[in-house]
Amino acid sequence: MTDNLPESKMQNFLLVVLFVIIILFSAFHEGYFGLIAGIFWISLIAGFIIIGWLAMSISTKRLLSLLLGIFIIEYIKEAIGIRSNVWTYHGASGQFNFGVWAWVLGGMITYTLATKYVIRKLRKHSFSHPRWHNPAILIGLFFLMLLTMGKYWHGAGGLFFLFYISLLIIGVYASLKMDFAVFAGIVISSWIIGNPSEFLGSVPSNVWTFTYNPHYPPFFLLFGCWPLEILAQYALSAYLANEPLDHDTF
Repeated sequence: MTDNLPESKMQNFLLVVLFVIIILFSAFHEGYFGLIAGIFWISLIAGFIIIGWLAMSISTKRLLSLLLGIFIIEYIKEAIGIRSNVWTYHGASGQFNFGVWAWVLGGMITYTLATKYVIRKLRKHSFSHPRWHNPAILIGLFFLMLLTMGKYWHGAGGLFFLFYISLLIIGVYASLKMDFAVFAGIVISSWIIGNPSEFLGSVPSNVWTFTYNPHYPPFFLLFGCWPLEILAQYALSAYLANEPLDHDTF
């Protein structure tokens, strides 16, 4: 799966450089520079380093698929979240492209953590269950999201629920093609990255804020929405790159 040719590594490196430029330009153009706290800048720089490392070990097809797949899912999600009054962005004229690109970075960091560390650890310790457990757990997380939305039910409309039901369907299909360690690694990694990512952008930085959660991001988003999104991103990028969902090259 991994292309180790020097030309491919150079292509990946240039793609990462272009990606970093896009994030920084969108932050500047949309008026977010002054809102980003120092700790958020540190996390962004660390993220750039991490995806640079990732780019040296995956195929160009997978890298492009991750960038495209995550962007599509996150753009739709952010637009629906704003429309549903779940969160608000505070850039110039309410623009949120910087937020979308920042979530592309977050999704790629999550992919890196899952494939480079968490899945390997779970496999090393022979942490396994029947594959039918995967969709059962995912459906449970979906209902956990619904049960913990609280006041956010008031704004969430048909598009919000249609979006996450679509992600659930994709996730159920994909999870049946993964062994438990891969599925669990993706879910656990989404929780690990989701919490600090949502917090750093909303509380110390005020890049975005949550309507009813000024001090910490809402539970339903962190533990229900994030696994659904990350699993769909993983599956879509694998499909676009024509790579299997479940393999032994992590």
